[in-house]
Amino acid sequence: MLTTTPPTVRGLLAEGDLRLLPRLEGEGLDTPIAWVHSSDLTDPTPFFTGDTMLLTTGTQFPADDSDAAYYDAYVERLGAAGVVAIGFGLEVIREGTPAPLVAACDARGVTLVEVPYEVPFIALIRWVADRIAARDRERDSWTLRAQRAVSIAALTTGTLAAVARALAEQVGGAVVVLSYGGDVVLEERVGHVGLDPLIVEGRRMLGRGTRASAEVPVAAWDGFATVQTLGPRGTLRGAIGVAGVGRHDVATQAVVTGAVAIAEVLLGYGDSERRLGQRAGAVILRLLLEGQLPAAAALAAEFDSPLPDPLRVGIAALPAGTGEAARGQIVEALTRDGLSFADDRVDRIVTVSTAGSLDHLQRLVATVPAFDGLTIGLSAALAPAEAPTGFAQAQRMLAQHDEAGLAVFGESTGGLLDELWSPAAENVARKRLAVLLGEPGDLIECSRLWLDHNGHWESAAREAGLHRHTLKARIARVGTLLQLDLDEFSQRAELWALLQASRA
Repeated sequence: MLTTTPPTVRGLLAEGDLRLLPRLEGEGLDTPIAWVHSSDLTDPTPFFTGDTMLLTTGTQFPADDSDAAYYDAYVERLGAAGVVAIGFGLEVIREGTPAPLVAACDARGVTLVEVPYEVPFIALIRWVADRIAARDRERDSWTLRAQRAVSIAALTTGTLAAVARALAEQVGGAVVVLSYGGDVVLEERVGHVGLDPLIVEGRRMLGRGTRASAEVPVAAWDGFATVQTLGPRGTLRGAIGVAGVGRHDVATQAVVTGAVAIAEVLLGYGDSERRLGQRAGAVILRLLLEGQLPAAAALAAEFDSPLPDPLRVGIAALPAGTGEAARGQIVEALTRDGLSFADDRVDRIVTVSTAGSLDHLQRLVATVPAFDGLTIGLSAALAPAEAPTGFAQAQRMLAQHDEAGLAVFGESTGGLLDELWSPAAENVARKRLAVLLGEPGDLIECSRLWLDHNGHWESAAREAGLHRHTLKARIARVGTLLQLDLDEFSQRAELWALLQASRA
C-alpha cells in the first residue's frame, strides 16, 4: 500500500551527500528507523523509543580504551533498548572509532557506521525525518483514498457485498461477513489468505453475544487479521473479518472502522426490506398450510422466492419472557434459507425451509445463545403440497418433547408408529377414544397405566392407588365402550395404537 521505502541504515549509506562510512554491517542494516537520537550520555536508553539510531561523539567514553568492560556494558544497554545502529562522529573528540566499541558492537551484532567531521548530525536526523514524514503523508493519502473507495461502493450499489469487495481491494487481502447465526454470508478476496481462523473467531464472538473485536493470527499470512461484531450489544447482527497486508496501524484501523460503520448502516437500511420479505413469507406460508399451493407458488414467484421443494415445516416454541430483540434474532437466523412467519398470538415461530436446513438448525440450537431453552419441532422432508401434513408433524413433535432442542419427525423413539402417524390417524384415534371421556375414573389414564405395566394388574393398581379389582373393572369398561376384547393381544395393540396416535 506504500511506495515510499522506510528510512534504513542502508539508505543512509547510499545517500552520497551524507558520506557515511560503514564499519560493521550488523543486524540492523535494513531495519526501518523510527527516529535518530543524538546523545553522549553514558546511559541514554531512558530517552529512546523503539528502533532508534544513536549518534554520539564519544565524550562519555573513558580516555583510556583499555576498559573493555565499559564498552561491553554500554553496547549491551543499547541493544536491550532496541537500538537499530550506532553512528560515531569522527574527529570531534577522537580521530577514529574506539576499538573496544567496535569489538563490543561486533560481538552483539550491532550495526556501526562512522560520520565524517564535516557532516552534522542534524543532516542525518533531517534525512530520516523527511522520509518518515513522506511515508506518513502517503499513508494519510492512502487512508483517504481507501475510505473514499469504500464509501463510493456503498453509495453506488447500496450492497454489503460491494463494500466488502472494496475493502478487500484496499487492504490487499480478504473480507468475510458472518450472519448472527455464524453462517458465512459472503467472502471477498484479492489476496491468498485462509479465512477459517477469522470465521472461527467470529462465531466465538457471536456465541458470547457482546460487542467485541480481536486480532487473529493467520498462518502463512504476512499481514494483519481482525474480527469485529456488527450491531449493538444484545442485538448483534453478525460479524466481519478483515485480513490485509502490512501492519494494523492507525491508518488501516480507520479504514476498517469506517467500513464496519457503513456495513452496520446498510444492515439497518436492509431491516425494512427484510421485514417486508418476512411479511410476504408469512402470507406464502399460510397459503401453503391451508393447502392453496397454486396461490402460494404464484405469490412466491412475484417475490422471486421459489418454494422449497422438498421442504420442512418447523415450529419453534419460545421460552416464557423471550424479548422482541431475541425473537427478531431467532426469526432472522431461522429464515435465512427459507420462508417464515412469527405468530404473535402465541409464543411460537413457524417456518418453512429447505429440506437441507437440518444441519443449519442443529448448529443454531447448539451454538447461538438466543436458542438456549428453545424447543423446535420439525417435520419430515415433504413436497410443497404436503405442507399441512408437515405442520401437523411439527406440532406432534413439539407435544412429545418438553426438553429444549430439535425434535425431528421420523427420528424419534416412536419408530414405525411415528412413520405411520398422520393427522387423519390422530382424528380417528380421538374420535374412537371420545366415548371414554366423561366416564368415572379417568379411563384413558387407567388404560395407559395398565398397558405401561404390560397388563400386570398388581403393579398397575399399586401405581394408580387402586384395588386391582377396581382397575380390572375400569379396563373392562374400556373394552366394552371401544368394542375391544382386551384379553387378545391384537385388541390390546389397537388400544395402545389409539392412545399413541391421540397424544398430540
